[in-house]
Amino acid sequence: MSTFPAIPPAPLAGLRVLDLTIWMAGSVAAMLLADLGADVVKVESPRGDPAREHVAPTAGGASIPEGTSPSYTACNRNKRSITLDLKDEADRRVMNELVGAADVFVTNLAGPALRRLGMDADALTARNPRLIYARSAGLGTVGPRADDLAQDMTGMAYGGMLFTASPEPGEPFAPPGAMNDVMTGTMLGFGIVTALAQRAQTGIGTVVSGSLLQTSLWSQMLLIGSAASSENASTSGRPRRNPRNALLNQYKAADGKWIAIAAINEAAWQPFLDAAELTHVVEDARFATFSEALIHAHELRILLDAHFVTRTAADWLDRFRAGRVWCGPVNELADVIVDEHIQAEGYLSRLSDGVMTATMPFTLRDHAIPQAAGPALGADTQEVLREWGVSTR
Repeated sequence: MSTFPAIPPAPLAGLRVLDLTIWMAGSVAAMLLADLGADVVKVESPRGDPAREHVAPTAGGASIPEGTSPSYTACNRNKRSITLDLKDEADRRVMNELVGAADVFVTNLAGPALRRLGMDADALTARNPRLIYARSAGLGTVGPRADDLAQDMTGMAYGGMLFTASPEPGEPFAPPGAMNDVMTGTMLGFGIVTALAQRAQTGIGTVVSGSLLQTSLWSQMLLIGSAASSENASTSGRPRRNPRNALLNQYKAADGKWIAIAAINEAAWQPFLDAAELTHVVEDARFATFSEALIHAHELRILLDAHFVTRTAADWLDRFRAGRVWCGPVNELADVIVDEHIQAEGYLSRLSDGVMTATMPFTLRDHAIPQAAGPALGADTQEVLREWGVSTR
């Protein structure tokens, strides 16, 4: 008789999470908990999370239900939705009962709004001492700008990232795709799991906070170290045509496709030259050593531009991979979606409504992530209230 190993329960099975979030950052944090098996209940106003109407309700051939959007479903998969009007006294009583039954409360509402609704950390942890209260803020929770409104781009702007990310010195550039929101939510999810581990030891909940500003600073830790240690440190981006290191750059190949090369130190210099069939360039005093190549990065970039158009991108990548030189294709998202390696790794998936999205940024060998789309507004209200033992509605 054959026996098979038992499938372990989802890592966060049995965990009850109240999700009072809108837009992206807080929603991503709660979504990660849902991906890991927690029962995440998104509490929405009768009008719903504004992310439901963020873009047109169709994308990539997906059939998006009315009242939602790809942006909404991408940040709210595997959750349930209930509607409560927290300006209404009766609905606030319902919310307070839910708080009493919850393990985790996640929000990204502004501080003044939370205090006005009685949903701030002090109020909720007083009602439920075991509660993990997690808030994704804009600029922080205690500083003089803590109550300022902020979103993805303005958080990066305050943290200096619009200059460090810019290829044009002195000209700010905003990376697309709500990247700071997504990273902030991801880090808050890590904080929540850490707080749960602490609660398992102490039996008492705690308050976890993160902010868009905090994430932008964390993302720039190396640049901040450079800026703080030297008045002359260059921390802004550089145009491809004027690199600090011509071997940490991108080049167009004969077929019009681009490749990225990352030969960042002396040890990578000779392997790069061998793979690129450029060993002869060391006869030029400007490129005799890696150090000289850095000094003459502009001239080397011109040489490499002319050299890389002699072969296709696939040919160059094969050569550099064989030579163990850091390299990769410079893909567009259309390439990413159909990439064989990305598909094999399972880094993208389609939800039940057809929306394609990225999976969690880590993989647990024994856990398959559910693929339920973002919930319809209020679809689970009565079911959740019954299951969570709420009797005041």
